[in-house]
Amino acid sequence: MKVIAVRNPRLHPYAFHQVHIHREIERRRLIVKYRLARIGHPDETPVFVDDAQEVSVDLASLRNRPDWSDHQCYFLALKDGRLGPLFSLFVSTLPARLDATEFATTSQQSLLVGINVPFADADDDEIFLTVNMNHRCSDADVAVTGELDLEWSQAASSGTHRTLLLPHLRLFAPPSIDADGQATISIRVEDASEQPIRRQATVYLEAVSGVLSRLRVTTNDGVASVPVFANGLSPGDKVRVKAGWKYFPGVDDVTLEVI
Repeated sequence: MKVIAVRNPRLHPYAFHQVHIHREIERRRLIVKYRLARIGHPDETPVFVDDAQEVSVDLASLRNRPDWSDHQCYFLALKDGRLGPLFSLFVSTLPARLDATEFATTSQQSLLVGINVPFADADDDEIFLTVNMNHRCSDADVAVTGELDLEWSQAASSGTHRTLLLPHLRLFAPPSIDADGQATISIRVEDASEQPIRRQATVYLEAVSGVLSRLRVTTNDGVASVPVFANGLSPGDKVRVKAGWKYFPGVDDVTLEVI
């Protein structure tokens, strides 16, 4: 399981933490130990004097949560000096359409350890972790044990790696559709390099205009298709369809000219 550590300049410059993540493979648990330190001026060196605090995540039980899905991200976040309960970032940000930085600011917490799920049927090794650290932290402030692979990133936030490593969607459709006619929209799961990913995934659809026969489809070998209808539309109108994930809508869209 990969762990990606990021020196995040958006974290409070005077707040530091040390993190040790251990993976218990047989028990399918992640144990996160952390210590905190604060400084009073920019040149001060943080001193970690408090005992380590600890939280654990049961990866088997995580799959039983109602928000477990394709393209999902869970977080342990720091607030008032403690890591709170694990929550879904995308479920939390969806109602107000916030990005992760806006959510962290409005909720007054630091998004520390992310657990990222590319597909609902992913095994534990396909899940990847991210750790947001103070931009002045040392490499020694993050440690991993138990068959975890630590990688330091030059990215400014863990969101960069969610974009790079979580799956993407692409829609294909003919340029036009007859008034009151029918056309087929194709859906493909891709990686960040626009290469196909041959996996089963559930895709959620929205007709901005036009009519869809289904609002949810499951890909087979990474692809799916769905008919769209131009019912009640006239030449010059447009049919527009969006596709996304359960808690991350509007990943891609396609427009057809009504003729």
